[in-house]
Amino acid sequence: MRALLKPIIQPELGLVFLKPGKDLLPLFSTRVLVSRAPSEFHKLPSGALPIDGQELANDPRFTPFYQHERVLSAAGGISSLEHWVSLKSGCQIEGEHTRHMTTLRYGNSALRLCYGCDNRLRGQSIPKLQVVADANLAAYILEMVRSYFLFDESHQLTLPELCWWAVMHGVADLLPDDVCSASLRLPPATIHTGGRREAEITHMPAARQVVAEKVKKAVKTLVIDPEPPKALFKLPKRERWESKPYLKWVKSQPCAACGGTADDPHHIIGHGQGGMATKAHDLFTIPLCRKHHDELHRDMSRFEEEYGSQIELWFKFMDWSLSVGSIK
Repeated sequence: MRALLKPIIQPELGLVFLKPGKDLLPLFSTRVLVSRAPSEFHKLPSGALPIDGQELANDPRFTPFYQHERVLSAAGGISSLEHWVSLKSGCQIEGEHTRHMTTLRYGNSALRLCYGCDNRLRGQSIPKLQVVADANLAAYILEMVRSYFLFDESHQLTLPELCWWAVMHGVADLLPDDVCSASLRLPPATIHTGGRREAEITHMPAARQVVAEKVKKAVKTLVIDPEPPKALFKLPKRERWESKPYLKWVKSQPCAACGGTADDPHHIIGHGQGGMATKAHDLFTIPLCRKHHDELHRDMSRFEEEYGSQIELWFKFMDWSLSVGSIK
């Protein structure tokens, strides 16, 4: 919240009085920043200042990024967008309006319309609806990014902040290629014309691909802490290690018993693991097909007698996983 207020100065007392009004009193519940009003504010009346729109919403480079379904899903989904749009007070289309309001879903976005405009435009596909829908989508995504970082309403998001949000939510691979080029300080891509010798052609990976590789290298399956704080306690509370990406990798590998297609990541039982109401860490898993998985749980001793100890099978699988780089 920002406000433009006219001060009443009492130089004899060294005091400055402000009259914010009832609506602006919450602004003074904590310390406030006082600064001179910029020249463009001189003609504005005293009171609360309107919230500026995010400048990144108007950056044409990000248009495909905002309109991608994965980005909308990472920001909360279409239902959350519709609720956000429903909080707008007036109809977003010019024309004669009725008093009652509704929300119209338009593609992967939504608009706030009065009943009259809704009845007149519903089911149509016209440019002015698309323009407003795209603007709502971009504004919503940037609002979710701003709230994710707990910035106040007046904060203007920067390109690094938006890109970091994309990394945190697994959509960095959708960032525009020219934005990735700028962040990597790569020269703009040029299209050569005319004939060229093969020796003159130098392969340069796309900037988006370079960013994706850097993000991939930054993500580790295991994080090693040589001095974990819990180890200092005499009886530390144990926590189970979980990793859905690792279980997905286990499930994709051949069955440890027959070499066929695996159906399940089997958590080791017995050998001090899988006791009453407990489950082994996700790291202690081997790939098994449904037949051998059921067979192991039906008679563990018979399974290990025929196919080998679970520990031996797990050791072999761990050796394979580490050697191919699944665990880093």
